[in-house]
Order: sequence, then structure tokens, then C-alpha cells
Amino acid sequence: MEDHKNLLIVKNLTRREFLKAGIALAAVASGFEMFPINAVAQNPKNQTLATKEKADYKIYPPKNGCFVGFHKEQHRKFQLGTAISDTINHYRNAFDAKPAMLAFWTFLSLGFPMTEAQTLRENGILPYVSIMTGHDKWKSSFDPDDVVQGRCDTSITRLAAGATAYGAKHGGFFFTTMVESNAIWWYWSSKPNSAAAIRHIWQIFEDQGANQYATWVWEAFCPARYGAFVADPEQYYPGDKYVDWIGLNVFANLKNPHIKETTKFGDLMSKSYEQMRVNHPQKPIMVSEFGRTPGNNQPPWLEDAFRRMKNNFSAIKAAIYYDYITNLFTGQDHTLDERSLNTLKEIFKDPYWIMVK
Repeated sequence: MEDHKNLLIVKNLTRREFLKAGIALAAVASGFEMFPINAVAQNPKNQTLATKEKADYKIYPPKNGCFVGFHKEQHRKFQLGTAISDTINHYRNAFDAKPAMLAFWTFLSLGFPMTEAQTLRENGILPYVSIMTGHDKWKSSFDPDDVVQGRCDTSITRLAAGATAYGAKHGGFFFTTMVESNAIWWYWSSKPNSAAAIRHIWQIFEDQGANQYATWVWEAFCPARYGAFVADPEQYYPGDKYVDWIGLNVFANLKNPHIKETTKFGDLMSKSYEQMRVNHPQKPIMVSEFGRTPGNNQPPWLEDAFRRMKNNFSAIKAAIYYDYITNLFTGQDHTLDERSLNTLKEIFKDPYWIMVK
């Protein structure tokens, strides 16, 4: 990565100090902070800038290592409530450490999830907010044409204003919307205006000042082994201006007839990973969702996946396991059983995998 204006300062995030943009990172009182080098005050909540440039709270990849994250079902009935705290405790008990990131989704009509993002921030965890462009319980959902034609602007502006208010108090967060536009299963999927809709939302965030805090992730589903269900991701790429990180999603779900017990992480990831490295070499990559059907082969599949991320896919700087059940292909279960959690605990002893102590 090129030199950046800010320092990502992390307390107790890793077992080692690492360098970023050639500048040693230091510890601060709590969690994650982004400090611009030209700031007079070293407190992002009360910054005075030496120039008129905005403080930069974008989240940049670590020079060494990879952030560990999870997406866990919240059982929230469309409101997250205290489930975020339960999720944090679940992984802390399993690994004796907290994930560096936790991902969750919510609806556009509900605005920015202030309470949940604040809870994560207070635990030193980076929030990853995924917005479904609809109302709660999936009623009156908006498609990309609705977004582009301005019919969602009131809700998007409210979301952006909430994101700005959160960021001004708590700092940066990951953000995504219109995920997996290159697949067929979402109401925004495979629509010509999907990329334009992302650009429209981004511009409202920009106008509201939210892009100072939001690190935008564009999520694509890797087509390998999914045939006509998934198209070439590049058809739906909104443009480098609108993307901070590229997210790639892979699932070894055995209810897909093209996925076998022997299908490895690399079989699903390799082609899309190389495509993004060639076409967008300046963009950091994360595995924004990945998972494998439970069973005897889930633990060795995980060992192989994390080994390949470290040794073969070194541009991957964040990995979010989708510890969740969805309905794609009639029930897509990727939940982690006790054996798999114990396997991950051993994997994460390697300081390459960045967690919060």
C-alpha cells in the first residue's frame, strides 16, 4: 500500500508490533483509532487539523498478518439488541480472544445500527455493517432502479447521517451494501443498475460526510463451481473510486451438486483472486464471507483454507467466517461445531492471524 495520511493504532490487537507505511504503530487507551499525521490533537473525537484536510478514518490493511472476523447469526428478529454482546462472548470463550472484526446486516429503513456498532467499538472490534436495501421483515424492498431514481434517498440520507454521527464519536467502520450483485439470489442481483446504485449510495454518503469514516467493501461471489447462478464479478464492479476493499465470498456447501467433499478453499477462490489482483492491484482483498458444510471434513477444510490464505493468497488481509445458516440451495449450513472451533483456536495461535486480546 502507498503511504497514507493516517496511522492505524491498535491496542492489544496482535502479539507483535508491526509497521505500516514505514511508521511504527503505537498503543492507545482503547480499541482501534485512526489518527491523521497532520493532526494537532491526538484524539479523534476532538481533533484539530493543521490543514483543512479531513481526518482520515479509513481502515487500511495490516502490512503483516490478516484480520480475523466472523459473521454470526444474531437471532435478533430484525433488531440486534444484546445479541452482539452474546456473539462477542461466544468467540472470546472459544478462542480466549475476540475477533478483530464482526459483521452483521440490517435494513436500510432502520438507519445506522448505532448501538451495535458502539458495542463492538467498546470491545476493540471493528464493525462491519452490511445494509439490505429494504424495510424490516423484507417488506417493500428497494431494487437498484429505486435507488438510482432517488426513491430511497430519504432513507439513505438518514443512514449516512447516522454513520457520520457514529464516526465522529467512535471512528472508522467497514461498510457494504448490494452484496453479491453478480449472483442471482438477491432482489438487487443481476440487475444492470446494481453498480450505479452503489455509486448513488456512495455519493449520498460523500455529501453527508460519512465517507470520512466508512471503509467501503464491494462484495462479489466467486463463480467457481456455481455455474449459471453466478456471473463474472467485473460486470458489477462500481469503479475504483467507490471501493476501498474488494470482498470475495466462497462457500463449500455440499448441497450444491458441484461441491464435493474434496473441494478445497483454493478451488473456489483462485480464479477470482487472480482476476482482482490483475484488474485492481491497488485494492486490498478480504474474504468477506466464507464457509463449509459441518461434518468430519470441516476442521481439515478450515486448516487448508487458512494455510492457503497465508501462503498462497497473501493479498488477503481480512477473513470473515460465515458462522451462519442461510437458505441458498435449500439450507446452507456453515456453522462451526466444537471440533472446528478448537481447530480454529489452534490456528489462531499463529500471530499472523490478528485478533483482539
